[in-house]
Amino acid sequence: MDLHEEIRKVLLENNRPMSVEEITDEINLQALCTRHDGSAVCNFQVHSRSFNHPKLLERKGEWVKLK
Repeated sequence: MDLHEEIRKVLLENNRPMSVEEITDEINLQALCTRHDGSAVCNFQVHSRSFNHPKLLERKGEWVKLK
C-alpha cells in the first residue's frame, strides 16, 4: 500500500486530526509501510505526502486530517 493510503488508514483508525509526528510514529509502530531500502518512514515523507494529496488530506498548521 502507498504511504498516502497508510496515512489515510491511520487517520481513519484514530478518527481525529493528527500531527505529522504522530502519524509517522503510528505507521512505523504498526510497520505499515517502509522506505525502498527497508528503513522506517520519516516525518518528512509524511509531511510531503500530506501536501501532495490535497484531494485526500488537509493540512492545518502541524495537523493533518482527512478531507
